[in-house]
Amino acid sequence: MTSPLFFVPPPAWTADERSVAAAIHAARGDLSADRPATRTSVLIIRDTVARRLARRGCRLSSLSTGSDRDVWTLHRTDGGVLATETLSRHPAAFGDDLPTGPLRAHLEELTKGRALQSIIQIGLTERTVALRDRDGKIRSRLVFTTATTDDGATESDLTVKPLKGYERDTQRVQERLADALGWAVTETPAVDRLLAAVGDGSRTAPAAENDIRPDDPAGPAMREILSAQLDVMEDRLPGVLADRHPDYLHQFRVAIRRTRSALSQLGDAIALEGRTEAIDGFRWLGRITSPVRDLDVQMMDLAGRRKRMEGDPHALDALERHLAELKTTAHRDLVLDLSGSRFRSLVLRWRDTLSPSSANWTATETLRAPFAEIVSARAAKLLRKVLRDGRKIGPETDAEKLHDLRKRMKKLRYVTEFLAEVLPRDRSKPAIKALKGLQDVLGRVQDREIQVEALHGYGRVLSEGGDGDAETLMAIGAWTEELDSDRQAARAEFADAFEVFAAEQTQALFHDIFGGKRQLRRRKED
Repeated sequence: MTSPLFFVPPPAWTADERSVAAAIHAARGDLSADRPATRTSVLIIRDTVARRLARRGCRLSSLSTGSDRDVWTLHRTDGGVLATETLSRHPAAFGDDLPTGPLRAHLEELTKGRALQSIIQIGLTERTVALRDRDGKIRSRLVFTTATTDDGATESDLTVKPLKGYERDTQRVQERLADALGWAVTETPAVDRLLAAVGDGSRTAPAAENDIRPDDPAGPAMREILSAQLDVMEDRLPGVLADRHPDYLHQFRVAIRRTRSALSQLGDAIALEGRTEAIDGFRWLGRITSPVRDLDVQMMDLAGRRKRMEGDPHALDALERHLAELKTTAHRDLVLDLSGSRFRSLVLRWRDTLSPSSANWTATETLRAPFAEIVSARAAKLLRKVLRDGRKIGPETDAEKLHDLRKRMKKLRYVTEFLAEVLPRDRSKPAIKALKGLQDVLGRVQDREIQVEALHGYGRVLSEGGDGDAETLMAIGAWTEELDSDRQAARAEFADAFEVFAAEQTQALFHDIFGGKRQLRRRKED
């Protein structure tokens, strides 16, 4: 098929009706021309603050045409498309905000959890003209494009869109345009020329926020990882305050837990200034966000229970009203805390501590040691403790021991995810998946135990307050039996799940990323 050529008008040319008509007349020859069909759209180029995508030779764009759906495309700057997806319009600030699929997978690997933001916004106006033969068949199309940035930079061009089977017609139209207009000719479309002119910012991105490498100093590397977690918290905060959806609070809390894990498990790789205050502050954040999150989970589980239960689904209405009242009170208290001076001070002081200009991040020998070495050593130590404690758990072991193992598993997972920042996805993903498998079993044991205890408490309150009739209390009782049965099933699954986790094949995944044979020898010594 004939390659598209882009005819670039002189600076004085304006795409008004008369000028466009003259260009069409010069191009059509003995073909007839339809009236121009005009389409406007907005193209947004997205990237991280450190321009991670641009640095990897990629470009992410979202094209909005006025409907409620946008076309997201990730392609190499040489033109090759890596992934494209049509999405319902929503503010996707991170790669994992997108639906599961190739686009999300690419972005998760490329951005490593960093926030995506609008780098350049371009308004596009396209006038398309169909050229027809005497029988009314479309032989070619002319497309007039004008691309304009918010600050007024503009590029325009006219191209002949090739149609399969009519390549010769396209070539003749191109020849007529070249002879009649005398415009410059290029193979680069207006949008790409405009981006080249205004730049993508990759050359001016902060040097301290380049990609993390295994041998980078541990302090600056952890500073960037912790900054990314604070970005998540600040981005999700408005949704938490407005109670838009439980996912906002969930992601807010995940960022808190990752920060707390880094502060407690990798303290040597974190600047001393502000660390103690941050430990106290993020522990407080974890505590004040727990009640709302617990109620969110309980209400989501209630909706699922309604679909499964036999009998009258309205038997749980009184419980739903009670949970809603508790949620209203808990969310009000949370908003007061997150709108108060303690939270604002914590964020401001922690952001200042995370400043790239802070010399504290390279003040000690450990902070200057290779990032992968520091994190691998801690991860390997946690793994040895997980294996040691897990082997001690038998059928009669009390639930508290399983809970302690679950907490240690969480720490191991977060530290492993920090290490995954510098590893290829195909190396780190299998190990993290193996961690999640055992975590899920331990989580079911703990979560079901907490839910059963909570439901017993809700039942007592409803009964004492006169809001729970016999049918309501029976429905709550049946639900607690179901949850306790699942808890026992998960407890019984632990031995097999741990055996899979501790197996040599699974452990080889961890030895590969934690230090290979050196870590294997250390495990035998333990």
